[in-house]
Amino acid sequence: MQWFAPDIEVAINGHAESASVGLMDLTAARGRPIATVVLRLSNVRGEWNDDAEALAAGNCPLVIRWGYRGNDLLPIFDGTVKTYDMQDTLTIVGQCRVRSLADARITRTYHNETVDAVVSHLVAPMGFQAVNLSACDKVIDKLPLENDTIVSALEWINRRLALGYSFWADPEGEFHWYPEDLDQEAETIFTQGEDVLEWERIANGRRLLTVMGTQVWHSQVIEFDAIGGVVTRYFVEQVRHTVGVNGDGLRTMLWLRELE
Repeated sequence: MQWFAPDIEVAINGHAESASVGLMDLTAARGRPIATVVLRLSNVRGEWNDDAEALAAGNCPLVIRWGYRGNDLLPIFDGTVKTYDMQDTLTIVGQCRVRSLADARITRTYHNETVDAVVSHLVAPMGFQAVNLSACDKVIDKLPLENDTIVSALEWINRRLALGYSFWADPEGEFHWYPEDLDQEAETIFTQGEDVLEWERIANGRRLLTVMGTQVWHSQVIEFDAIGGVVTRYFVEQVRHTVGVNGDGLRTMLWLRELE
């Protein structure tokens, strides 16, 4: 049997280390715009001491890639450090790039503008790697913002026009504003008996799938190949990427809704 050693690279303010990670717990869900990660990194040799000033300054960039030794590492988080504690262990709480939309406050009024024009105007200057918007030509007659966050403005647009859209940042720092895309190509396929660790039925007809570490994110579609060769498509509503939880290595948990 071939064994693949896990490999995790953490970059803080551009300083990357193939880190000794005691714990990583990353959660992201559709409808909850800000993905959050908790990290515990070894600092016994002072690996991160030179980054103390950048961490103290706030909004320190945080990028995480993971995979298995000998293979390309995959990005799973791009954001900033929210809080930290540096001793022999560096403990970090990070949030994805949507955090900037929760911090930024806007005072202005939009008149007779299309939804996609308003969203683009609000989000484009906020430092995302790219801005991906679903076309929406519905017109907002008036949107008064008085020291409101961009997050609250986007949520108001969604409620006011009953769009059913969600917005989020992906693991590469790109912004997305989209309705559910149930017809998209599957991101990957998992096969029972090969790469499935746990397959559980949970509340409301959902499924919980646990596999080795992947790059899958919420709002994607995956396929599940059950015993007997029946392949079913599922929409990913929530993801959890972990290292060191219950002593396990790289793990991905996916909360899934079956598609017809």
